[in-house]
Amino acid sequence: MNEKQNSASISGAGSISGGTYDRVSISGAGKISGDVVAEVLRISGIGKVEGRVEAKEIAASGSATFADEVVAEEMRVSGSGRIDGRVEAKELKCSGTLRVSGAVASEYVKITGSLRVGADVEAAIFKATGGFDIGGLLSADKVEVKLGGRCRAREIGGERIEIRRGSWLEKGLILDGLIKIFTGGGTAELRATQIEGDEIVLEDTIADVVRGKRIEIGPGCRITSVEYAESLKVHPEAKVEEQSKI
Repeated sequence: MNEKQNSASISGAGSISGGTYDRVSISGAGKISGDVVAEVLRISGIGKVEGRVEAKEIAASGSATFADEVVAEEMRVSGSGRIDGRVEAKELKCSGTLRVSGAVASEYVKITGSLRVGADVEAAIFKATGGFDIGGLLSADKVEVKLGGRCRAREIGGERIEIRRGSWLEKGLILDGLIKIFTGGGTAELRATQIEGDEIVLEDTIADVVRGKRIEIGPGCRITSVEYAESLKVHPEAKVEEQSKI
């Protein structure tokens, strides 16, 4: 471990105490004992933080574990990450695998890998081309999903919600298999108990209730009940058991 100009790095095996740093880097197997405040936190090896983290930038390309909440302006996970608390980030990008036991609050969420959240996700913009599993409510002004794996949320709410088939469907079974490996396997579809928004476009979606102003139910959908205020379009390859204008 080297410390210089209020920065710390672990390139072999070691640990540092919590505190305030400019930069913290773990490229070996390292541990931070206690809360840490930093401009930049990078983990490219195996790293564990045993306290709360507050940073402008967090980048995890190795295996990162956070025992408490994480607050950041930008957080990028391209390896594997686990957060035992909640996450508050201006931007959250995940191209690897990320598990969060608490809630997620962010202005912009982009998922190209796999995200699992135990509670609610709140964002201004939520974009996903990978897979996700959200135990609570996914709430965003704009939800844009191109199905690239199993996607599930207990409820989804927003102004505009667009769930489309991923372009990989047009590229054959080999790419289908690769997508399933990287996003946790299973059929590329979205499952939710309830979906509610102003404008809703759905494909390959299974839901109990869909409620909104302008709704388009596309191919591959199986919906128990649709409630619409202004317009409803149902594709011939979709199944809607009940529909009503409210």
